[in-house]
Amino acid sequence: MRDLADLILPRVCPVCREILRGVEREICLDCLSSFPYTYFWSLRDNPAEELFWGKIYFQRVASLFYYGDDSDYGRLIHEIKYNGRRTLALFLGSMLGKRLRESGLYEDVDAVVAVPVSPVKSRMRGYNQAALIGTAVASEMGVELIKGVLKRNLFSQSQTTMDPESRLRNAITSFSLANGSKIRGRHILLVDDVLTTGATLEACGAALLGVDGCRVSVATLAYVE
Repeated sequence: MRDLADLILPRVCPVCREILRGVEREICLDCLSSFPYTYFWSLRDNPAEELFWGKIYFQRVASLFYYGDDSDYGRLIHEIKYNGRRTLALFLGSMLGKRLRESGLYEDVDAVVAVPVSPVKSRMRGYNQAALIGTAVASEMGVELIKGVLKRNLFSQSQTTMDPESRLRNAITSFSLANGSKIRGRHILLVDDVLTTGATLEACGAALLGVDGCRVSVATLAYVE
């Protein structure tokens, strides 16, 4: 059945644009063999953690792969956010979750919370990409995905063209706690697609850490060099 579907509508690797063959899923084997892993999940005090030093205390911070404007692997995020590649988000989320689980540094995480997107973007895309990633991560780690903890406030602006200071000011007003009772006394893994300046994750983390006994770690698919 898969072979017949591939004849009608061939699946394409988002990195190299070559047609996927046989057992290849989402990304071709050649591109997977050269995948730009960060290995942050196995490193304490890694560059992603250092990004938050002096700003907010996260237990751990990790990203799956490096993201650069000149890298073809940057297409992975674009495909997820703008071209409806839900299965790609789940595939990469599973890759991330598996590595977090096997590292031993995240074994005390007991729940996952995804960074929310605005209602407008959710309607446009038909989904929240962070929630899809979080679903796969939670499944791989054998923990609960908790929904409805954070909310994205109305009228928050896109941060794509903002400088770091403006990103942080916008992020602080963009997120708030919706239901803290679900995370009281728990170690939460906060999941998003990309780690750039850290402003979004810092704002979400601050809201979560306002709950009694809550500890927060962070995981993203991509880390911007």
